[in-house]
Amino acid sequence: MEFRVPQFIEHDPKILGPFTVKQSVFIGGALGLAFLLYFSPLRANFFLYVLTCGAIFGVALMLAFVKIQGLAIPIVGKNFASFSIGSKIYKWKRKELPVFLSTTKDKEPELKANEIPKSPLKIKPDGKLGNFKKKLDFEK
Repeated sequence: MEFRVPQFIEHDPKILGPFTVKQSVFIGGALGLAFLLYFSPLRANFFLYVLTCGAIFGVALMLAFVKIQGLAIPIVGKNFASFSIGSKIYKWKRKELPVFLSTTKDKEPELKANEIPKSPLKIKPDGKLGNFKKKLDFEK
C-alpha cells in the first residue's frame, strides 16, 4: 500500500508577499513604532530619530529573519529564559516495574572439573586481516 508523504512541512505559508505572518508582524511593529517616534519629541533631533529607527529596524529584521541552528531568535530567547530561570537539578525517579517470580528454577548445565565450556561463538581462521598483519610483521 502506498502512502503519500507530505513535503515542505517546515515552511510557513507566505501571507503578505514574500513574508510569513510572524515576519510581517515584526516588520509592521517596527514601522508602527517608527511612526509613533516621528510624532514624539525625538523628532526635533533628526539624527537621533534616524539612529533610533535604524536600531529598531535592525532588531525587527533580526527577529524576523535570523535563525540559529534552524530556530528563530524569539524561540532561542524563550529557551534561554526558561533554562536560566528553571531548575537545573535532575532528580532521578525510579520506575515501578512489576516483579515476576518464577517457581521453577532454571538449571544450568553442570561442568566437569577439566571440561571447558563450549563457546557459542564460531572461531574463524585467520582471514585477510591476519595475513596482512603477518606481512607487516615479517616484511620490514
